[in-house]
Amino acid sequence: MKAIANRILLTLSALLKDNLRNRFVIFWVIVFPLLLTIIFALVFGGFSSYLHVGVITNNYGLAKYINTSGLFYAIYGSNERYAITHGFIYVNYSASEVKIIAPNSEEEFVKSLSALISTYQTSNDTTKAVNIELVKGFSYYAYLISGMVGVVALSDGILGVIGVSAGYYRDRLVERLASSPLSSAEWSLSIILYTIVVTLISTALIFILGLLYGFYPIVSLEFLGTLVVSTLMFGGLGAIIYGLTPKDKIFLSEVVANVFVFPLIFLSNVFFSPLAYPPYVRPFIEYQPLSLVTTIIRDLVLYSQPPNIINTFALLVATIVFVGLGVRLLRLREIE
Repeated sequence: MKAIANRILLTLSALLKDNLRNRFVIFWVIVFPLLLTIIFALVFGGFSSYLHVGVITNNYGLAKYINTSGLFYAIYGSNERYAITHGFIYVNYSASEVKIIAPNSEEEFVKSLSALISTYQTSNDTTKAVNIELVKGFSYYAYLISGMVGVVALSDGILGVIGVSAGYYRDRLVERLASSPLSSAEWSLSIILYTIVVTLISTALIFILGLLYGFYPIVSLEFLGTLVVSTLMFGGLGAIIYGLTPKDKIFLSEVVANVFVFPLIFLSNVFFSPLAYPPYVRPFIEYQPLSLVTTIIRDLVLYSQPPNIINTFALLVATIVFVGLGVRLLRLREIE
């Protein structure tokens, strides 16, 4: 057991030394996530709220009426804390009053919403007072930067595993490793551990950038565990893609990885709420793998609340399946 651990650690050390000196690797694992964060922060940071204004209300009829306006997207529900922490306006429709509770970032939309509610009351022959309360919410920068942590886990996991594996195969370094006592399972675990280390480095840099935008993440053991498990899941998926690729067409693994990764990044909840997308793609946006990971991470580092147990369970199951298959498919030798 000690010999196995030593071989894995030595291989991990060699992978880190080789790849962190590579300018191409440095760009994709460190510069690219930072660049993407800065671009979206600069372009959308000032007016991101115009892209989606969500309302949650405990009155079903009011929710339907608000949706007819085309100005807001309303959902029937009664979880005020969820609404405020996730950037929604909450409307509490009680027997005595209508209370609009809005994040201060959505203040400019409150008057329009209040007018809509008054019109709704008129059509229903009611005249309850409409009161407004502004509370502290979360900025777009906090939303974006917490989401970029999920992108780091995705890109470093899938692209990291495939990039290292394909590079070592093309440079014929795999042949040298195959003549050593290193087993395929040890090789696979070494690569996946490499992606975890790189992910932790990239995440630290993302958070340092976040400090410049006023985002102070809540870093906990639960968050670090989630980050490691997420990287394991995506790393396992990368190992599966590489392992299923014919070795005489190894470039296809990188093509497939890019075709898979970039749609997941841009069709997710990383940059915008699912409400910003057309209704027919919202289910995919909300429940695809990167969005599930991002939702869990935001709950921990931004909203400071326990993540959804179903999302967490799905992440753990997917990780076990992908890593198990990936370790079997990412062979160091074609015949063992």
